[in-house]
Amino acid sequence: MNIPLPEKRRVKFSSGSLPAPKIACLAACHPFSQQLDVVFPSHPILLEALGNLEARYGNGKAKLSDVVSHAKSFVNKEESDLLILSSSPHEDDVWCIDPRGHLTLSTSKETYERLGLVGQKLAFKDHEDRHVIDVPLWDNTESAAIQAKRKSVLEDWEKRREVELGSGAGLWDVLYCYCSKVKPDQGATPDFIVRPPQGGHIRLIRCERKELQDVHVPVPALATNSPPTSTSSKANSKKVLQTDDAIDEWNHRMEALFEWIGMACLSAQRLFANDRVDPYIGVYEPPTPSRTQNVTHLRWRGLLCPAFVQEVILLSTQFLESSTLQDPSLSSTSFIGITCHALSNSPVSYIPYTMAVNGALNRPGRVPVKLPRHSGEDTWTLILERSLLQPEGSLHWAMVESLGQFDTRWG
Repeated sequence: MNIPLPEKRRVKFSSGSLPAPKIACLAACHPFSQQLDVVFPSHPILLEALGNLEARYGNGKAKLSDVVSHAKSFVNKEESDLLILSSSPHEDDVWCIDPRGHLTLSTSKETYERLGLVGQKLAFKDHEDRHVIDVPLWDNTESAAIQAKRKSVLEDWEKRREVELGSGAGLWDVLYCYCSKVKPDQGATPDFIVRPPQGGHIRLIRCERKELQDVHVPVPALATNSPPTSTSSKANSKKVLQTDDAIDEWNHRMEALFEWIGMACLSAQRLFANDRVDPYIGVYEPPTPSRTQNVTHLRWRGLLCPAFVQEVILLSTQFLESSTLQDPSLSSTSFIGITCHALSNSPVSYIPYTMAVNGALNRPGRVPVKLPRHSGEDTWTLILERSLLQPEGSLHWAMVESLGQFDTRWG
């Protein structure tokens, strides 16, 4: 029996102190998120602040030509107030409109050739037949003739889908949400969305709560566990060996901390202080030092806009800052772990924004191409910690990003 090997994944680690531009634009860089987990040593104030957060997204059907025709209603000054993407798991062709106001299509070779729109061929092995088409939907960027031609191309595509795939195939299954907070009675359902006959097209996302009693909780101590710097090749062999040992030790510690966050998100039995697993079945040792505490796990599932994810990060940061400056009794909750999973079936799942001096986002020249897959991986985990050792109570962060195959983000 030939068991296929697991897919290769790439992992990238970064750390620093707050404020940090990377953390300030973290949510904006990941426009399409489908799950957000937050774990922290239990505290009622933080639970109330985060537990009451809600988000909304919609599902329904729409013609792509109608979506593009209505772009002026939600794309303004090179930004889109609406996030929308095709969502059927059985489609070879997929598309999305991201916060930049760009329509991105990922199509098969046959569809690409029949559309006649200019795009880019993917260079991934065994997937060279895939193409990506990028279309800015900003006003006044194209002539009326080009816009009319594109609309005709999309309408012809929908007619072919009706003929080849059956009645109703001209409509796409879509998910959508607004980047800004828009109430349902203020037009949260776009005009071009065909509502499902059964109703329920707007979905409210409330957090799922779990309380883990008496678990081993690590002390991250990120301020005292900064990554060691490598030693020059001209240094003596003893110093090189000491540096290599320090790097290995630091890597193991960071691996253990992020493993603990992942296990807490899974409510793993191995974390509980009273766990008595047979050592022949499984052995787990929590990171040291650690202490026994209760842990709260919050989870939101659905299409989450960047503004919602950023609000969770901001509230978490504000709690850690306030607990340092105003209430020393909150020292038991010194860190918060946040894990976010992207919608990997979207043609765009990462936008490399950078932060300007004035706090505005710098628009990237291009977005890394990828192969949309429901089985793909695009996840980041962030640990925010208030230093208990430094009198000024500075905040530190560490983040790990995990990326699957067929994505050019890191080359």
